[in-house]
Parts: sequence; structure tokens; C-alpha cells
Amino acid sequence: MNTRHLLIALALAVTSGAVTAETAYAQSPASQGKTRAQVIEELKQARADGSMIISDAEYPRLPAFTSTKTRAQVIAELQQARANGEISVGDVDYPKLPAFVSTKSRAQVEAELAEYQKHPDPEDLYRGY
Repeated sequence: MNTRHLLIALALAVTSGAVTAETAYAQSPASQGKTRAQVIEELKQARADGSMIISDAEYPRLPAFTSTKTRAQVIAELQQARANGEISVGDVDYPKLPAFVSTKSRAQVEAELAEYQKHPDPEDLYRGY
């Protein structure tokens, strides 16, 4: 009999807690929110001004691009890049590396080759000496 009274008391406590929570939620300012007409108007406004994101393709929303250069400046930069060979047509030359400039003279390189041919050491090839 004692267990039965304990279960009844527990059920009453849980039920009264749920009713109290529901009453508190119904009286909160958040539940007094907007009317259906207000929500529909906000939706129409968001669609009209483009602030409503429809898919994740537009995420993150970037600000509208505004150019700081004139058309003539951009064309001049393009012509300069073409003249310098900085424009890549395909991925053949990716990544674009600067032109190699040797720090040794031709005579120094030929002397290193002659020395290597006298005493070949294949390990030097892998160490970069």
C-alpha cells in the first residue's frame, strides 16, 4: 500500500510541474509573438529585398561588389599582365613559378660536372649537393 501512495504522489508532482511550466510559457512575451499576417508581410519584404537565403549556395552572403577601378585601368592591367606572361591559359604551368636565375657561371657548373665525373657519388644527387 505504501508503494501505491508513493507512485500516486510522484504522478501528481510530475503533472503539476508540467501544468506550471505550460502556464508560464503561455504567459511569456515570446509566445505573444507576431500574427500570421505580420509574418507573411516580413516574408514578402525579405523576398523583395533579397535578404532571404533560399539555399546554401549563397552562404555566406557577401556584400555587393563595387569596383574601385575604371574600365580603362582594368584593361591596362590585363595588357600589362599579358606582356609579362603572367596570364595562364590552362593548368599546365600551375603553380606559376618565377624564372630560374642561376647564381653560378657556366665555368663553375662545368667544373662541378668534371669533379663529379671523377668521383661519382649517387647519394649526392639525393642530398642536393
